[in-house]
Amino acid sequence: MLETRKKRLQQGSRNELTSKIEELEAINQMIAHNLRGAAANIKMLAEVLINKNIPDNCQENGGDNIFTISEAIGHIYECSKSMLETLNVMMAIAEIQLDENVKYEECNIEDIVCHIIEQMNGLIQQKSAVIDIDLTITHINYPSQYMESILYNIIRNAIKYSKETVPLKVLISTYDKDGKVVLSVKDNGVGLDLKLYGRRIFKLYQVFHSGYESKGVGLYIVKKQIESLGGRINVKSTVNEGCEFIVVF
Repeated sequence: MLETRKKRLQQGSRNELTSKIEELEAINQMIAHNLRGAAANIKMLAEVLINKNIPDNCQENGGDNIFTISEAIGHIYECSKSMLETLNVMMAIAEIQLDENVKYEECNIEDIVCHIIEQMNGLIQQKSAVIDIDLTITHINYPSQYMESILYNIIRNAIKYSKETVPLKVLISTYDKDGKVVLSVKDNGVGLDLKLYGRRIFKLYQVFHSGYESKGVGLYIVKKQIESLGGRINVKSTVNEGCEFIVVF
């Protein structure tokens, strides 16, 4: 009995350490690729602009890219925008990890879903999407800002990755399983090959479909929000048949 408990504790510690290492690697990736790259570009472009003797049609020192000063300003804007997006992601991750006193509330799931549908009404109409709700459990005791974020990102994913030739159907349901509250969001979209991508689906900056506007951030944040409060999220999917995201609170 004691030996079994010891092994479980050791396994729990290993899992927690692995999770922390993965998180640090993700943050390091953001700093190394997103922030450093954007900062280096801004520095180079600023040097072009502050050089008073350079003509409007100018060339990067030691490079082959020719651009005008107005183009350089445009590049600075895009780089600063990228940096701001990365910083926002890092702040969101830090907020999840540091918010020990997050407030629980009785979240009305139907109200939250209806509010999200209103926000996405244009996209829903464009996709001819039908969103059905089947709630065995109508209220869930959970931080409202997390619940709204979780539902928003998963529903938005379902709408985004719909098939062009098939009207989109999304089913949002809640139920009790083994004394746990379960939230399911199921769609009939393009689906995902879990044999290829299953281990990467909740990692940062992972994009699996071309032709869709995606930065690979939403599901990473969702997973962090859920796991920080002791829950878990899984996905079931078949290519061209759709996805089902299952959250156990």
